Amino acid sequence: MAVDCRSLLTVLVGFVAASQLNTALASRRLSAAASTLNTSALSVADSSDSALTGFDATQYLHAGCAVFLDNSTIFTAQTADNSVPTMYRGMTATVINYASTNISVPWSFQLTSTAPGYSGIKQAFNFDNSSVTNGVVSGTATADYLTVLPKAANNITIGLLLEANATTFPLPQSFRLNGNNCSVVILPNSVAPPANITSPSLQSVQSQAGIGLTTLNGQIIDRTSGEPISLHGFNYFGFDNAQTCVDGLYAGTTTLSRDLVTIIRTQQALGFNAVRLLTSFGTVFGLAPVPQSSSCATATAAQYQAYLTDPATPVAAGATIPGLAYSPPITEGICSDYLDGFASTFDRYMFVISLFARNGFYVVLDNQLNDDPTLINSGESVWLGYWRQIATAVAADPYAVNKVIIDPLNEPDSYGIRWEPTASRPGYGALLLDLMDALYPIIPGSLYFVEGVDQECSGGAPSSNWGDGFASQPAVLALFPTCDISDPGPVFFDPLLTRPYLSQVVISPHVYGPSISLTTNDDAGTALWTRLSQSFGYLNLAGYGGHRFPIAIGEFGTTFAETADQVLFADLARYLLNVQADGTPVDALHNPITSFFWFAWNANSGDTGGLVTSPNWDSIVWQKIEYLQGLGLAPWYTGAAPSTVMVGGSTAAPVATIVPAPTATNSSNASVPVATTAAVNATPVATSVPTSTTPAVTVAPTNSTPAATNSTPSVTVAPTNTTPAITVAPTNSTPAATNSTPSVTVAPTNTTPAVTVIPTNTTPAATNSTPLASAAPNTTTPTGSALSPVSTAVATNTTPAATSSTPVATPAAISSSPATNTIPAPVPVPSATNATPTATPATTAATVTPVTTPTPSPTAQISCSVQASYSDYWIDPSNGPYMASISLSITNTAIEVIAIPWSIEIISTQYTAVEYTWNWQIGSGYDGSSVSGTASYAWQNLQPQGGTVTLGWVAGSAQSTTFLPSSVSINGNICAWA
Repeated sequence: MAVDCRSLLTVLVGFVAASQLNTALASRRLSAAASTLNTSALSVADSSDSALTGFDATQYLHAGCAVFLDNSTIFTAQTADNSVPTMYRGMTATVINYASTNISVPWSFQLTSTAPGYSGIKQAFNFDNSSVTNGVVSGTATADYLTVLPKAANNITIGLLLEANATTFPLPQSFRLNGNNCSVVILPNSVAPPANITSPSLQSVQSQAGIGLTTLNGQIIDRTSGEPISLHGFNYFGFDNAQTCVDGLYAGTTTLSRDLVTIIRTQQALGFNAVRLLTSFGTVFGLAPVPQSSSCATATAAQYQAYLTDPATPVAAGATIPGLAYSPPITEGICSDYLDGFASTFDRYMFVISLFARNGFYVVLDNQLNDDPTLINSGESVWLGYWRQIATAVAADPYAVNKVIIDPLNEPDSYGIRWEPTASRPGYGALLLDLMDALYPIIPGSLYFVEGVDQECSGGAPSSNWGDGFASQPAVLALFPTCDISDPGPVFFDPLLTRPYLSQVVISPHVYGPSISLTTNDDAGTALWTRLSQSFGYLNLAGYGGHRFPIAIGEFGTTFAETADQVLFADLARYLLNVQADGTPVDALHNPITSFFWFAWNANSGDTGGLVTSPNWDSIVWQKIEYLQGLGLAPWYTGAAPSTVMVGGSTAAPVATIVPAPTATNSSNASVPVATTAAVNATPVATSVPTSTTPAVTVAPTNSTPAATNSTPSVTVAPTNTTPAITVAPTNSTPAATNSTPSVTVAPTNTTPAVTVIPTNTTPAATNSTPLASAAPNTTTPTGSALSPVSTAVATNTTPAATSSTPVATPAAISSSPATNTIPAPVPVPSATNATPTATPATTAATVTPVTTPTPSPTAQISCSVQASYSDYWIDPSNGPYMASISLSITNTAIEVIAIPWSIEIISTQYTAVEYTWNWQIGSGYDGSSVSGTASYAWQNLQPQGGTVTLGWVAGSAQSTTFLPSSVSINGNICAWA
C-alpha cells in the first residue's frame, strides 16, 4: 500500500513515545537528513520479522552503557526492474548510562548491523551529523538535554529511519558510544503479562513441596543427602537476549558446539556442577522461540577426548570421561532438534532448566536487570508476577524443584538502586523480602542468591563492583564518614532474621578486575583482602545477628590479558582459599569461600571472553580451567571423582592451594602457573607427573605443631608446561581443635592417590559419627546420545575407611564457632498445621551433650542403626522455651532393602512439642512420649547393608540440652545407636 512521508514520521514518533520519553524530549524536533524519501511506491513488509531475533553478536554485559532498540514495521520500495528492493525501517535507540559519571554532550555513536549493513539514513531524531559509511551508521548528540546521567537516572532516546538494499532488513548488532561498546538489547514487540498466580501464605508451606537445598552455619546443604556442598559453576547467557536459548548453538560444525547435550556433558566432565542462566523476562515471555536445530557432524570418541583434555596435564591412570544421567532423544546428524517444537520460549526455558537439573546441575535463575528493566518500567507487582510464574513451573518439575536457586535481581546498583528506597527507585532490601515472601511458599527448597549494591565513593569504600556491597558493621561504616553508604542492616538483615526463609539466603557478590570495574583502588594484596572482608567476607564468619551466611561468588571472570587483572585474580584466589603463599591465613575475618560461578561459558562475552573460544565455540580456554582448578574444580582427567561435597565446614582450616597470576596470553591452550600447598580440608586433585623438567620447589613448614598431627596427604595439581609446581607445606602453627570430626579416607581405585575427605568440622568427638562418602558418578551415556563414552568409568569406593588421624588444626579466630552436628540439619519447612516459628538466633550457643547409647530390648530385631545430633537452640516461649532442629541419620544394617513407605517412631519424654519435619511426614502428633510418621519419597528406599537416609524435625524442650531422642524405631524395630 502507498504511504507518505508523514505516515513514516508518525510511525517513528510513535515508537519514540513508546520508549517512555518525557514530555520535553517528545516535543523536540525531528530533523531531516540531507536526502528526502520518495514515497511514491512503498509497501508494508511482513511485520512479524522473525529474523529479527536470530543473530550472532558479541555481548558486552558489563558495559557502562546499554542501548535498547525498538524497531518499527519494515517498508519496501517497489522498483520497476524488480532488482533488490530498497527497504526502510524506523528504529529508536534508548541509551542508558550505568556508570558513576555523566556522559556529557557532545557524544558520538556508531551502530552496526548484520551484512550487508545499512545503505542510508533518511531521518534523524535527537542527533546531528548523521552518516552511513560501509554500512555503519554514525551520529553525534549535541543538545544540552541529551546528557546521559549516571546510574540510569535518565534515558535518552534517538530515532532513525534507516535504509537498506537487501532482501532481509539488516539486524542491529553493536552500538558504540564515544568509542566504548554498550550492551545491546532488542526489545520484543510485546510481552505477555504474567500469569495471575497468588502465592500461598508463609504459614501454609508444605514440607512435601520439594526437598531442595538449605544452609547451616555458613554452609550450603543439599537436603537430599544432608551433606554440605560447594557450587562450582559458570554463567551462561542467551535467555537474556534475542537467541531465546543458551547462546552459541549456531557456532562451529560439530556436536562439540552445536549439540546442547554434548555441551552439558563437556561442562560436567570439566568438573562443573552448577550453571547460572541469565534471564530476561522480555525474552522468556515476549519473544517467539528461535529455531536452534542444525545439521552437524558427530565428534568421534577420540576427537571428544582430545577436545576435553588439557594438553598441559597428563591424564591420570584410570580416568575416563563420565556420561550423562539423562539425554533427550538424539537425531543422528542433527544437533539440538529437541530444543525446537516448543510453543513458547518460556516452555523451552523450563526444558533447559530441567535438562541441567536431571544431569545433577544446580541451576541459578538470574533476572538480568542490565538487559531487562521490567522492574523499573513495569513496577514491582509485574516483576513479582513473572517470578511467581517461573517458581510455579519449577515446583511442578520433579527434577528442577530440588536444584533451582533464585537470583532475584542482577547488579541492582546499575540502575542506582540502594538498600533503602529513594525518590526514584524502590528499596532493594524490601524488594528482596517481598520476593522471598512470595516465592518461599511455592518453592521452599530453593535458595536465594542475594547480590549487594554499590558502596563505593571517591573516598574509598568496601565495594568496587556492581553486585558487591554488603557492609553493615558499624565499625566499618564509620571508616567512611564522608560516604553516603547504603546500609543493608536495618532494611534487610534485621527483618530477615525473623523470616522463616532466613536459612535459604546465600550472599552472592560479583568481583571483577580493573578491566571491568574500572577502579584501581584496593585491588591487590592486603588492601584487596580487607575490602572484600569488609564488604561480604565477614558474613560467613562473624555473620549478622548471630547468623552465618554462605557466600557464593555469582560472577567473576577475565581474559587475563591485562596485568592489573592478573594481579587481582591471583590475590582473589588466595582470598577465596584464605591462604597466603606462605601457608598462613589471609585474614581472620572470613572463612574460605568454596562456591563460585565463572563469567562466562559464552565465547561471545565481549569483556571477559569465554571458557570456549570464538568463532566456533569448540576450543576450551585451558588457562581459565587451570585457574579454577586451583579453587577446587576437578576435571575428569585429574582422576578425581566428580563430587559436590564441600570438604571442611565453617570451622575448617583454610584450603591451601595458591594460584599466582596467570601469564598474559590469549591462547586457548595457554597455561596458568599453579602453586599448591598440602591440601587442608580441600577437594583433592590427583597428583600427576609434571611435564616440566624443572624440579618442584618446596617451602619448608614452620612446624610449630608436629607435622605428624596432620595426616592429610599432600595433593599437587599438575603443573603447567611453563612453570613448575610450587608446593608449600602448611604451617601447622594453630592450636589443635578440640572438637573435630576425624579424617576419613576414601580409597580410589587403580593408581589414583588416596584422597582424604574431611566432613564438616563441627561434630563433638564423642558422637563418633559415620562420615559421608561421595557417590561414584553415573558414567553411562543414555541411549541415543550424540556421543558414546570413551570407555567405562572406573567406579570409586563409596564406603570410606575410617582413620585415626589427628584432626586438622583450626585457626583460633575461627574455632569459636559453636559445635553442631555431623550432618547439618536442614532448616525446617513449616507444615500447614503449624504456625511459622519466630526463630530468633540465640546469642549463647547450646552445649551439645553426647547421648548415652540406649540398650535395645533383648527381643528386638536390630536391622538398623541411627545417629542423631542437634543444632544451636533458639528461644520460643510459646513452644519450648528452647527450640532446636534435630538431624537423624538412619542406616539399614540388614541384608534386605527397607522399602518405602516405612514407618518411624521417635521416643522422647523430654520434648514439649514437635513442630516441623523434613524428609518424613508426621502421622500422629507428639503425645508426650513419642511421635511417629512415614518416609515415602522414592529416594528413601533403604538399601541393604549400608543404605542411609537423613531426616529431621524441630522440637521444643524445657531444657537446652535434651533434644536427642531416647530411641528410634523403623517399622516397629528398634534401631541400634551407631
